[in-house]
Amino acid sequence: MKIFRTFLLLLLFTNFIFAQGFGSIGNADARSIALGKISTVSSRGVFSLGANPANLVLSETNSIQLATVFPLPNLNVFAGNDFLSINDYNYFFSGEQNPLGETVGKYLDANDKEKFRDLFSNGTGFASDVSSLIFAFTINLNPKIGAFGFSMSDKVSAQGDIPLDLVNFFLDGNEVNRTYDLSDLDFKFWYLREYSLSYARDISRVSRKYLKQLTAGISIKLVQGFAYAGIQESNTTVKTLDDYSIKVYSNNLLNAAFSPSFGVKYDFEGDITKESSVGFFNTPAGHGLGFDLGVSGKLNNIWSFGLSITNIGSITWDKDAAEYTAGGEFLFSDLTDSTMVDSLSNAFTGEGQFVNNFSTTLPTALHLGVGMQLDKFIHGHFPGKMLILFGFNQGFNSQPSNSTNPRFSLGFEWAPFNWFPIRSGISIGGRDKFHWGFGFGLDAGIVEFNFAASDFQSIVMANDAKRIGVSLGSRWKF
Repeated sequence: MKIFRTFLLLLLFTNFIFAQGFGSIGNADARSIALGKISTVSSRGVFSLGANPANLVLSETNSIQLATVFPLPNLNVFAGNDFLSINDYNYFFSGEQNPLGETVGKYLDANDKEKFRDLFSNGTGFASDVSSLIFAFTINLNPKIGAFGFSMSDKVSAQGDIPLDLVNFFLDGNEVNRTYDLSDLDFKFWYLREYSLSYARDISRVSRKYLKQLTAGISIKLVQGFAYAGIQESNTTVKTLDDYSIKVYSNNLLNAAFSPSFGVKYDFEGDITKESSVGFFNTPAGHGLGFDLGVSGKLNNIWSFGLSITNIGSITWDKDAAEYTAGGEFLFSDLTDSTMVDSLSNAFTGEGQFVNNFSTTLPTALHLGVGMQLDKFIHGHFPGKMLILFGFNQGFNSQPSNSTNPRFSLGFEWAPFNWFPIRSGISIGGRDKFHWGFGFGLDAGIVEFNFAASDFQSIVMANDAKRIGVSLGSRWKF
């Protein structure tokens, strides 16, 4: 397996998913997605797992909740990018007809080149995320004992950035005495499974003078990693000299690890054969330990708040772990020579070898939320129940499904009838830059259904949209 080709295939797969109108998943809670990705203050029961464990104890006393793949799986799918819509793809890459009626590649004139370059004015990032809450169980006993929860979930995420100079290189060619900086190239992909054990308890006695209620919770997570591929360091420049030869300076580090169950063969392994035996319980390529910490409180019957820090920890990849390193200066005089092209590829990806292990951090993030029960604030003057929410999210790294750009969210949930809540919310910042969620729920008492569109503007924009996502789920309540 050529690791460079693997990165390209994963990138193409991400955009292929988006081009077909489907995508990747993030948080498996459809309610929170509809509310503008707010869950720290509003999640309850099984949906508080992974969001804020302190909210476990806010369910009814002696209540049990259960989430499984029946009657609806808890699934969230999202994919998108900052630069290319379906209409853009069709214009630039689907070709055009010649006078004979044959489809041929499109020739880009000066205006087309500028139009293509302008596509990247709002960013060069892409992402896809798929997650599923396979099983979850929570029980809230009496205040003296507290609440407990257990969950099992899968996550497949990829994200990255394309250097703007790489776009310029494709459009302008190798102009003489021009240097292209490709150091912004970034890509990370992983497939994780998470087992979580959570506990929460009411600690109102420590704040009775100031708060009506205060709860605290903790989750301990066992994380299994089945696949990882990522650029750890990227420092590459390409310069075209007077004689049109190309000089490359490269200092790159790439890591990869795949479950032995997948039968992946690296290009440096020689003439060997590997068999795949993919199943539901595959052999992990890495293990990790993580923690979620949270608190939640009520000032009164109107105002509530929540704070959590999630995914504190790391993963050590030690099965079939590989490292690719490239460093030094390389001069290429004839790119029509196939061996020269291979050498150019090696200048970027380097030589690969097995390593004992390498580590990656979990997508650690801080979450804040404030809730206002509007119907209680204007009691008797509002039809149904109305919850207004404000959220803030700050990621501490750029791992898949995370961002160091802060995100602010505003959402509402209106229930004109107890069995039919309508939800919507917007968020600004983060990796998505803008998100408009919309969804609704159906509460049949013992079972509850939730549906959401994570980027509702994509439905309005149709083929001009650059990202799309859907979320659905159900839970049992006893």
